[in-house]
Amino acid sequence: MSITLSGYTRQCAEKIHSNQDQFGAVRVYDVNNNEVTLAAIADGISMGYEGAFASYNTILWLLEWAKEYIHNNPFDVQAMAYEIQNQMSIYNHRLNSFSDMHSDKDTCCTICGMITDERDVIIFNAGDSRLYELLADGRMLCLTQDDKAEDGYSIAMHIGGKNDNEVQLTFSVDTFHADSFYILCTDGFYKRCNFAGIYEPLYSCYTREQTVDLLEQITEQLVDSGETDDITALVLTRSE
Repeated sequence: MSITLSGYTRQCAEKIHSNQDQFGAVRVYDVNNNEVTLAAIADGISMGYEGAFASYNTILWLLEWAKEYIHNNPFDVQAMAYEIQNQMSIYNHRLNSFSDMHSDKDTCCTICGMITDERDVIIFNAGDSRLYELLADGRMLCLTQDDKAEDGYSIAMHIGGKNDNEVQLTFSVDTFHADSFYILCTDGFYKRCNFAGIYEPLYSCYTREQTVDLLEQITEQLVDSGETDDITALVLTRSE
């Protein structure tokens, strides 16, 4: 048994020349030879290149860190959450430094991710990108909570554009369910998606390529329904 990861992203936002979304994943054996998978997704907040820079580099830095850290440490829920929180403060500082040198706008993004040893799942997020779990019994659970300001629209927590000591991710721990589909996605995906209708099509996908094709079909439907934001989804499931 192993974890299969399938991702798809499309630039849909009008009048923007770069995709503000980014996703990535890494699978590493920890120091005890347990396979650990980290998957994450980010959505740039700025409507210019600053958002794309933030999301791309935040995911890249996180994957680079995870590859080294996991390989040299045991999978431990508390230690992992502490390290991820610390990393995000570092990335926040890097993005602020970039803004100071190259832009008059904040360089910032949301972040949402999960890390699992196929027994426990650590869930983390800042902003309004989300993680959903589609269970085998047909139920859909949203495992994250949006960080919204009092106006219900603005994003209250993000990476970049804040003081380093103000960056605070939300963490939770759950049991990994081998029969579930875990979907990390940006708001361009979930705002119009009929999650209840995609479990069976996902269950019918036997390869990564088939899952990617399905995500592309769903994206086409979202665009046809009027979605103009960038659309990105990353699906994680356990397969034989």
